[in-house]
Amino acid sequence: MRIGIDARKIGDYGIGTYIRGLLGGLADLGGPDRYIVFAPASARALVPATFEHVVVEAPHYSFRELVVIRRAIDRAGVDLFHAPHYVVPFTKCPTVVTIHDLIHLNQKLANRLAPLYARVMIGRAVRKSVRILTVSETVKRQIVLRFRCREDKIAVTPNGVDPLFRAAEPTRSPARYFLYVGNDKPHKNVGALIEAFQIVQKKAGPVSLVLAGARFRRFAAHEGVITPGFVSTGELGSLYRNALAVVLPSVEEGFGLPALEAMSSGAAVITSLAEALVEVTGDAALHVDATSPSALADAMLRVAVDDALRIELASGGIDRARSFTWRECAEKTRRAYDDAIASSRR
Repeated sequence: MRIGIDARKIGDYGIGTYIRGLLGGLADLGGPDRYIVFAPASARALVPATFEHVVVEAPHYSFRELVVIRRAIDRAGVDLFHAPHYVVPFTKCPTVVTIHDLIHLNQKLANRLAPLYARVMIGRAVRKSVRILTVSETVKRQIVLRFRCREDKIAVTPNGVDPLFRAAEPTRSPARYFLYVGNDKPHKNVGALIEAFQIVQKKAGPVSLVLAGARFRRFAAHEGVITPGFVSTGELGSLYRNALAVVLPSVEEGFGLPALEAMSSGAAVITSLAEALVEVTGDAALHVDATSPSALADAMLRVAVDDALRIELASGGIDRARSFTWRECAEKTRRAYDDAIASSRR
């Protein structure tokens, strides 16, 4: 079977991490299937050597990409196409789509056209695909309710974690900083974290807050706030391992990969009550109402002053994170591919 995968976002955060992890897992599994990876020329080093790399350059979130990808699918002669985002091209080829979350539909966005685009494209993806993949039971329930989709059409294939983040045990003497990893979109709720940190500063003595990932210019002038911007995987692993705790105050997530990476790295984790974050972290994290800066601050203070609690959370996180692997993700995805082909032939 020839399986085409749209990997144009392979170099990005978020979806890019998913694509790289999935391709690596599929390569690790081996087997008779042939994988044709549609990606820019600049991504050649990121495509597994055993996979066929077809160079495709097309602008994201445009009408043109729907046509360009269709032509690439036709030329490659694939039996099944996988769209790892909710943008499904114009094609008669059986399609599997990954829908990571419905945040664009549930949260207010700065770009007023984004919810309309997402509603149209996600709805189209749900209708046109033979199988839908998603990363958590939380998002599966949302898709079923929102689009009245059959449950058996959706397979949950949780994200894995890069082996570089694996730790054997928690750091015994962490540095005096809390860590947030991600962007500064409204649903990430970083403003509440800043307010909580200001409370913590008054009660916990010298302590810092590192905001990694985006530029966070609006918070850079706050006392004790460090904004390194983009950091490499190696740097991020070190930040995770040495933090007092990793704090994720999102009001909504589809999965919450930084939470998994932090747990795997041996960091204590504090999250909001967002369903997907609770699903991923289980009892290996503190869960608080992150819309309340005081509640968030209380959890941060507990970890800062109680080393036994921090180590208990970190140890539990290491154990829990072991069950999330890209190989497992790839195995579940390949089963969905087989189901999709079988269904399309009926």
